[in-house]
Amino acid sequence: MDKINILLWYRSSKLGESGKNIIEFEKKAVLHIEKEINNNGGIGGLPIDIDFIDIPHIAAGHDEKAMEFYKNVVNSKNYSFIRAPGAFGGVANVKKKYLEEMKSSTSIIFSDFFAAPLLNLSENNIIDMRSNLFTDADISYVYRARINRELLEKSGRTFFIANFSAGSKYWDEEEELKKEGIFLFDIDKELHKDSDKLQKDLKIFFDTLEASRSDIVHLGGVPVYLIQSIINCIQKYNKEILIYTRPAGVGEAYVNYQEIHHPIILIEDANFDIYLSMESMIETIGVDLSIKEKQMCNQRFSQFEIPLLVKKVTDRDKIIFDSQEGMVKKVVNSINQTDGKNDIYMGISRDYAFSENKNNIKSGALVELSLPSRDQFNPIKTLHKNQFSIVDGVESINSVITFNIDVERITNVSIEDGTFGAEFYIDITSKNKEPLDSIRFNNLSSLNPKHEVRKIEQRRSDELFSARYIITSNFDFNPIADNYPFDEQFVYISISGTDQNCQIQPVPEQYLDTEFKSDGWSMIYSKSGINRKKNWVALNSNLNKTPKINEEIRLGWELKRQNSMTLLKIGIPLFFLYVLVYYTLFLGVDESGTALGYLTTAFLSSIALYFSTERPQPLSMTTIDVVFAFFYIISGISLLMIVFSQFFVDLYGLLIYPLRAILPISILGLGLFIKNRLNSKHFKPSITK
Repeated sequence: MDKINILLWYRSSKLGESGKNIIEFEKKAVLHIEKEINNNGGIGGLPIDIDFIDIPHIAAGHDEKAMEFYKNVVNSKNYSFIRAPGAFGGVANVKKKYLEEMKSSTSIIFSDFFAAPLLNLSENNIIDMRSNLFTDADISYVYRARINRELLEKSGRTFFIANFSAGSKYWDEEEELKKEGIFLFDIDKELHKDSDKLQKDLKIFFDTLEASRSDIVHLGGVPVYLIQSIINCIQKYNKEILIYTRPAGVGEAYVNYQEIHHPIILIEDANFDIYLSMESMIETIGVDLSIKEKQMCNQRFSQFEIPLLVKKVTDRDKIIFDSQEGMVKKVVNSINQTDGKNDIYMGISRDYAFSENKNNIKSGALVELSLPSRDQFNPIKTLHKNQFSIVDGVESINSVITFNIDVERITNVSIEDGTFGAEFYIDITSKNKEPLDSIRFNNLSSLNPKHEVRKIEQRRSDELFSARYIITSNFDFNPIADNYPFDEQFVYISISGTDQNCQIQPVPEQYLDTEFKSDGWSMIYSKSGINRKKNWVALNSNLNKTPKINEEIRLGWELKRQNSMTLLKIGIPLFFLYVLVYYTLFLGVDESGTALGYLTTAFLSSIALYFSTERPQPLSMTTIDVVFAFFYIISGISLLMIVFSQFFVDLYGLLIYPLRAILPISILGLGLFIKNRLNSKHFKPSITK
């Protein structure tokens, strides 16, 4: 075996025409991940080969043809790591049957679908990658309904609308569910294609039960083509009733948000806002995506974590390929050592910690989905004010801190010190009587400390306190000075909470402030999101280290230096010094003294000019350094020619004429080098660093 083969897949038929950008991104992501892993030694000492295959089946249920196609694909190549087939939809016993048919000691199946209950994951070499939300199906629906009512502060009933199969357990429990205030409405895929029939049946359902604003509609699994009609019906007949669902159920790509009249509540993974690491991946890939497309790519990215996860654990545990079966066995063991206590896998789009082949991280978020005020075509996701949390098995309800920043001015962006100044308003809402105490600024400058705060106003609504402050502070950032004076910098403000029982709402990208003064700089774009870092903590007597993922909210702006002052201060004087040096090449041998004087003057002037430029710390070779180094080389060669002419007068003419031609050509070459350097992604700033 000379390669580690990995199978991932997609269904272009499901995404349709609107999915072209998403598929393009995913194809490029596969190539990028494959290249990165192979450039870093592969997996187990072997290079990897990732196949990304279009599975041409639309059927979502237990589709025999889809499964047969998938098995043929699997059998066509000796795959070590496989994404589970999409044919896992349907009833549990069918899922179990399919999974057991795929059982192999020489491959691992990674499932991001709900695995069938009573299935021995370890025995079948199946890794369940799903985030273990409190809404997972292994928790009773009654329990989930109670939690959701508490979170949503609703005292009424739950109306569960879904496409229930004939053998669904919910029909067996219907009477018990009614006693708990839970009522079922079955969506018929064929019958309810007729929107009039759907509207009529839903109206009868709601009217019979006398639905009110204290009730909740839970929209479960339904055909995507019916989602819009269902939501329209619910909102038409019960304008104030609250709808909550899973992202897969609401089918965001299929909803016209112009027809949404009030918020929809989603139960999502914690990464609903897209981690900045995922944003960085999207930028690296270089596919232009809308906000909605980014969100869909984020939801679909879990399968691309598979090769990255395997690479991480094999490198960490120094696993070397001996045999395919032996390799698979070692990888399964290593994955289960990434259990949250010994290690955590911090991925690009989400985090994983495995126990008995199942991801045990509980990272749910209750999200309000509403129309934006500025862009009606892209929904804005914000955290609901109450959040359910499970940490080390302890359940709790956390409050949410919301904030927004209105920047007035950014000043004194220094690549020498890695600092900048900012003057801004910040609006905060929390349960703390002094809302500003709910947060801390993580990158306040210690080199140039300044932090002035003044409260402008404060309000109270129920249990929440809101306040507005004006803040003038200096912050640290990570300068990328290589392209100075044509550089771009990412300046940012980092914020985290002070109370572990509170969560901070990231600022939606649509709400980021982009209109402010920035002396000497122009803004390219803004970015907001969650930045993560894995730390090792030893808070115990034996100093054993445990992993911990720390999160912070970053609001950043990429700025580009305005070059007018640089050209005036450096460019124009240096141009004339180049002209002066070039002029010395046309002086005769008898004017060597004059030429030496000109060259000395030019050289000393260039040194003084060079030390007037900004110097990043630690020192690095910037674009301006390259320009001055080139000037020193040209001046040095000219100086040597003048000295050479004093000893070899006859050879002077043979050398000086080619030099007169080479100098302007070399300047053109320098210009091309600088252009390529400025366009290189290697020197682009990043908010995640």
